[in-house]
This record gives sequence, C-alpha cells and structure tokens, in this order.
Amino acid sequence: MAKTDDIETDESGSYSRFLANGCLCCKEGAKMVLFVTGNCLRDCFFCPLSDERKNKDVVFANEQMILSDADILKQAHEMNAKGTGITGGEPLLEYDRVIHYITLLKKEFGKSHHIHLYTSMAPTDSTLQGLAAAGLDEIRFHPPHDAWNKLEGSEYETSLLAA
Repeated sequence: MAKTDDIETDESGSYSRFLANGCLCCKEGAKMVLFVTGNCLRDCFFCPLSDERKNKDVVFANEQMILSDADILKQAHEMNAKGTGITGGEPLLEYDRVIHYITLLKKEFGKSHHIHLYTSMAPTDSTLQGLAAAGLDEIRFHPPHDAWNKLEGSEYETSLLAA
C-alpha cells in the first residue's frame, strides 16, 4: 500500500485515511453480523430490512435465525470470527439482550474479539458506560435523516462526545 501524507492508496486504487478496527475485520470477511432485533422507532427511507425482519423481534447471525446462545457461538466458530457487528432494526431497543450477547462473545472469544454496534439512537452516558463495561469496542452512530444538518448542540453530539 502506497502512502502520501496520511492518505493511503491500495492495490485497487482506492483512497482512505484509515479503517476502523471493525472495518478491518469486515474487510477480511472475519466479522459475524449479529442482527438483534428488527424493531425500530424510525422509518428511514434508506432502511434495507426485508419484510421477514422489519418491525419483528427476531435474531439472526450471518443470515441464520438464532434461537439460543449456542446458535450464535456456532455461527461465530464456523466462520472463525475475529469480531461481531451488532445491528438491527435498532439494537439498543433490546439493551439487555445486547449486553448479554457482548458478554457471551467476549467470554467465549476473549477481549480481542472486536465488537461494534450500529445505532440510530443517542444513548445516554449510563447506556454508553454499560456497553463499554460489557466489552463493546466501537459504536457507530447513524442519526436519523432529519438530524443530519443539525447535529451541533443535539443529543447526538452529546452522545458522540461521551462515547
């Protein structure tokens, strides 16, 4: 990979500044996708969820329906997952479930198993502290479209700074 200042180019000619650790695992195909619920309080125009998942409280790991913790661990072991991306719907609507799954995965695979979470919510300090204590490595905020141009001074800015 060539490097000019802090912008890197790879063999495909793509340019980037850096990739987050979670993205590096995905790039390797080593990140399990853990869909923790299809429930969401938003109706985003860009939502890609199918009728099978949207507004349904279902859990999937790598496109496999999950009925038990053993199902999640099986999926992660089968792909030799180096990490997990937690998504949904809105995962934080099932906060206790998210905490449980983070704890389960960290216990099984250790601290080096990188876990990131996508949310369209603006989590409170307490929520962020709970996620961090469970072992969450990275959080990715996806504010609703109507907030995109007014993040400054918003609850999203507060959450971003706290995170």
